Amino acid sequence: MHITQTMFVLELPLINVEIIFEAGDPSKLPRHLFSPLRGVLGANLKRISCVARRYSQCVECPLNRHCAYGYIFETPRPQDADRLRLYPYLPHPFTITPPYPTPGQGDLTIGLTLVGRAIQYFPHFVLSLEAAGKKGLGLYRVPLELKKINDMSHNTHLYDPDLKTLTPPCLVSSFAPETCHYIRSSILTPLSLKYQDRVVDPDNFSFHILIRNLLRRISALSYFHVGKELDIDFKGFIAQAQEVTTTEKELRFVKIRRYSARTKREMPLQGLIGTVSFQGNITPFVPLLKAGSLVHVGKNTSFGLGHFTFTLQP
Repeated sequence: MHITQTMFVLELPLINVEIIFEAGDPSKLPRHLFSPLRGVLGANLKRISCVARRYSQCVECPLNRHCAYGYIFETPRPQDADRLRLYPYLPHPFTITPPYPTPGQGDLTIGLTLVGRAIQYFPHFVLSLEAAGKKGLGLYRVPLELKKINDMSHNTHLYDPDLKTLTPPCLVSSFAPETCHYIRSSILTPLSLKYQDRVVDPDNFSFHILIRNLLRRISALSYFHVGKELDIDFKGFIAQAQEVTTTEKELRFVKIRRYSARTKREMPLQGLIGTVSFQGNITPFVPLLKAGSLVHVGKNTSFGLGHFTFTLQP
C-alpha cells in the first residue's frame, strides 16, 4: 500500500526551563513528588493570584481567564469552542517534571514547560515554587532553597540568587522534521495512554498509539492555548505511523498511590516506564516527538507523568 508522506513544521510556542533547589534534607523528601509538588504549586499559585476569594469555584469568577491560577489550573472552556464539548475544563497548558523516583541526595531539579498564553505567568510559577520550598515539602516539611533557573532551549541562566533577579526565558516557537529511520525512547515518568477505550499495557504499546495520543494532546494545546488549529491530515499521518515497527521493548506497568484531598478518595497515578525502539520512516513524526518530549503525553501530565526522551538515528 502506498502512503503519501506528510511533512510539516509544528508551530507551538512554549518555554522550557529547569528549576534547581537545594533541599534541607534530601533523604526525607517524598519518594514520589508528583502529587505533593503539584499540590503545593497549585495552592501557592492560588494564594498569590486570587483577588476575588468570595467565589467558591474559579468558573464563577469573572476574572478566571485573567488570573494565573484560574487560567492554568482550572482553565474554563470558551463558550464558542467547538472541541471537547463534554469537558468543562481544558488541558492544562503546563507540565512540571520532577525526578522519578526522588534521588534522596544532591540538588532537586524540576523541569517546567509553559505553552502559549500560559507563558506570561512564568514569574508566578517561580514565586509559587519558591514559596512552596520555604514552607517545606512532604510529611517532614523539607525546606527547599531556590538556587538556579536554566533556560534549557538556549542553555542560559535566568536567575541570580544574590540579586533575586529573574530573566525571561527564550521562546521556542517551532519544531522541524529531521531525517530519521530509527528512534530509541526512554519513558522517564509513568506514561498512561488509551487506545480504543482501553489502557495501553506493555504488550500492545506501539508507535501509532503514541502518535495518536501526541496528536490529541498537541492539537488541543494549540487550539485552546495558542488559538491555532493543527494543520495536518490526521488520518494520513496515523496511517504513516502504522507502518513504523517496534524493534525493542522493555516496559513495565507501575502504579503510585495518591490520595486526593479535594475528592477525599484514592486516585492512583499509573503508567508505563522503560525503553522502546522503533524503526521505519520516523522523519515526519520528529516535530511531534520533539514537542511531546517537552509537553508530555497521556494522562496526568500536569503532575509530571508522560515524560519521555529520545535519540534519533538517520
